[in-house]
Amino acid sequence: MEPVMTEEENNPEKKRLSRNEKDEAQGFYDHAITLIKRREPKEAVKSLVKALAINNGFIDAQKQLGMLYIDQKMWGKGAAVYQYLAVKTNDPVDFSHLGLCLYSNGDLDGAANAYQQAINLDPERVQRYISLAQVYKEAGKSQLGVIAINKAIELDSNNLEYWLLAGDLNMQLKNFLDARGAINKAIEIAPMSKVAKKMLEDLEIEEKKSREEKHATE
Repeated sequence: MEPVMTEEENNPEKKRLSRNEKDEAQGFYDHAITLIKRREPKEAVKSLVKALAINNGFIDAQKQLGMLYIDQKMWGKGAAVYQYLAVKTNDPVDFSHLGLCLYSNGDLDGAANAYQQAINLDPERVQRYISLAQVYKEAGKSQLGVIAINKAIELDSNNLEYWLLAGDLNMQLKNFLDARGAINKAIEIAPMSKVAKKMLEDLEIEEKKSREEKHATE
């Protein structure tokens, strides 16, 4: 069973669960929590699926199942859970988890949309901008990646990794001045960073190549 919205849930006249059904679903959920604590995730998944077969709208069970799928790197199933949850809860955390699942499953456009929705709902979580920038980088949309990473830097300007990513994205765009500024900032934060120094060397090579190409066309 895939934990997605059923026809019954889309129907405003859907059947109400009886007390016995709710109790049975809760029992499977409680058993799943026990299994998670005992580090038996596969059995916990089975118990949660049983709970959701009875009550597909059991949000806590959906959330636990989604996290188990992420932990087990079952990205397609995780995406199905979080697509349901994102619509149902409008929770930025669920959109972020959806972004992770879609990204890991190779759906870069879907991942970007999910992370952007998480940001729209909660614009103060810096990691979401980083995730969005990385998705755009892999999707070949470096200009959008620069916008995302610049927002992350506004929120946390002393993070080495953010400046390195800004330098990388600007290098891809041949924005050499901005790339140099970002890499120099990274070196200022971490003077011994081998990655930053290597990026600076690569930048100088790219700048030289660009100058030579420009002279060749003149």
